[in-house]
Amino acid sequence: MKAVVFSGTTEGRQFSKILANLGVEVLVSVATEIGAEEQDENENITIHVGRCTAAEMTKLLHGASICVDATHPYATEATRTICEACEMTGVEYHRLLRTESELPKNSI
Repeated sequence: MKAVVFSGTTEGRQFSKILANLGVEVLVSVATEIGAEEQDENENITIHVGRCTAAEMTKLLHGASICVDATHPYATEATRTICEACEMTGVEYHRLLRTESELPKNSI
């Protein structure tokens, strides 16, 4: 099984590692070199560095069974593009979100 994880969060890194440890072939796509450096080395993980267009994402999704969007909650353009690429390829899309944090009363 191949999974593509668009990562940009701690949760994305943790999820990728769990999948890889289960024997899943994982392609992790990160926007920056820092994102790549933070990803743990694992023989089942391949890392793609750089922002992608929808067309470029469709190439990354080739042969994948599932796509997990674990990008930052504010990366709305990335999420939109990932959804578009999944629709174009027919790859199952899932969004991994972090739990909301408690903010002090009257926070903006």
